[in-house]
Amino acid sequence: MKRACIYILIIAAVAGCNKSMVNESVGEAEATLHFADSVENTTRPYADTTALQNALQVFVDQGRTRAVAKTYYHLGNAYKSFSDDSLAFVSYAQAADLFLTLSDSIYYPLSVFEMSLIAEQRYKENGNATMLQAIRNVQRKMILDKAESNRWKSLWWVLLIVIISSIAIVITIVKRRKPTLVVPVTRAEVERNIELVLSQGNIAATLHWREYEQFCKTTNAYLYNIVDKLLAAEPQLTEQDIRFLVLVLLDLPAKEIADIMNLSQNSISNKKTRTAQKLGTIAADLRETIISLILKTKEQ
Repeated sequence: MKRACIYILIIAAVAGCNKSMVNESVGEAEATLHFADSVENTTRPYADTTALQNALQVFVDQGRTRAVAKTYYHLGNAYKSFSDDSLAFVSYAQAADLFLTLSDSIYYPLSVFEMSLIAEQRYKENGNATMLQAIRNVQRKMILDKAESNRWKSLWWVLLIVIISSIAIVITIVKRRKPTLVVPVTRAEVERNIELVLSQGNIAATLHWREYEQFCKTTNAYLYNIVDKLLAAEPQLTEQDIRFLVLVLLDLPAKEIADIMNLSQNSISNKKTRTAQKLGTIAADLRETIISLILKTKEQ
């Protein structure tokens, strides 16, 4: 019984030592790979081939495909730095095969797979070119191709922006030149709006009589731009003429027009005659003449 316990303790101790040794080996392997990654973009690659080979064996034993592929890549760089082209090619080819089994087959900035195949072809075709030179040529070409591709993409974006801007400018110009749609105004519409103004009660207040500019805006809004149309028909009409013609259009009695304009009732008849003459008509037809100006068109 005591002997069995001793055996168990010895086996446990050995197992613990082995586990400790394995953990230590894994730690060293990961440290080697991490350091090789950290110097990847520096002027000199990680060149300790022995450490890389040891790390490679640890990763192979653990079945860590990604780590194995990366280690092969760094071994290729190490062999390349020693101008050992044959071992460099073998390492790159191994890395390429493994990278193709991963989801990100182009792990590094340049494809190991593409580099190894093109370098092999050039190495065979040109006996004077070393594999190191061939791989550098491949890298240079890939960088130039990428820069050229980015340049064309930039030009396409600029062209697209120019086209969109041109289209926007053309649409804006067309919209500005688009003629204003007009539709005829009916006599019923005119009379209905006149009734609307009269229904407000105090006409002077409704049309903002005291402020001429506001009076024109309000009157145009109620009565289909009548002020603008009167001035277009006869630019020589005075402010008082415009006010008077609006009251005539509203068909107010002479006494009410006189009260609003602070004129005598007798002068209303003379005012009507003179204003009618300016519009090329007679006093009796003055209101119909004003309505005819409205009935021509209505802007939409």
